[in-house]
Amino acid sequence: MKKLLIITFSFFALSSAFSQEIDQRLIKKFSTEELTTMKKNDSAKYAMYVYAVDKACYVSDLPKGKEAKLDGVINADISKPLNFIDLGLDIKSVNQYYKINGTDKMLVVKSEFILNNELKNNK
Repeated sequence: MKKLLIITFSFFALSSAFSQEIDQRLIKKFSTEELTTMKKNDSAKYAMYVYAVDKACYVSDLPKGKEAKLDGVINADISKPLNFIDLGLDIKSVNQYYKINGTDKMLVVKSEFILNNELKNNK
């Protein structure tokens, strides 16, 4: 019984320690298991997502005098930092452009390619 208790406690302690290494902001988008697997098997992708939480989104003026091809309209509070997870968006292979409802601004979500290049060049 004592061995079982020690093994169980050790398992939970190790699980807890490992899960603390995962960026908790990503838990809103991915399960702990998905993140653990991603970090182990595709650490570059995991690093890109961690970087993307802070760097994937920015606000820009809508282009004037020409029609912009937008991916849709989104509700967002531009007075606060924006991230793709809280907005319910995904990182894709192409940039995404959304008109911000009630403004003359657009939200730009950077592509995987751009995020990976920025991450590589910032090292």
